[in-house]
Amino acid sequence: MTESSVMAMLRTTLAALMLAAAPALSAFGQDAAQQQARCELAALGNTRSALAIQLIRSACNWLALNGDSLLNAGSRPYYACLLERLSGVQADEAAAAITAACRSAYPP
Repeated sequence: MTESSVMAMLRTTLAALMLAAAPALSAFGQDAAQQQARCELAALGNTRSALAIQLIRSACNWLALNGDSLLNAGSRPYYACLLERLSGVQADEAAAAITAACRSAYPP
């Protein structure tokens, strides 16, 4: 798979996710959407792994929706580990290994 086809697939996936999430964005408020966007901007950087990008976006989403909840406080270190360690990852294999390590160190 070429880099341009991966990028096209990522753009298509992102567009679909944005369309699917549009009704939910108004439900959980602009602040959470802005928090998620700032999180993604801070963490994505020069990340090239499609898996790492997906996991970073998921972690940012989880933190934006649940980060202040005491009910979910036990899962916060796992998502923080993903954000800290996946930023800049170039290969899906590395992203998978990092995810497994974060899961072992901080079970969600």
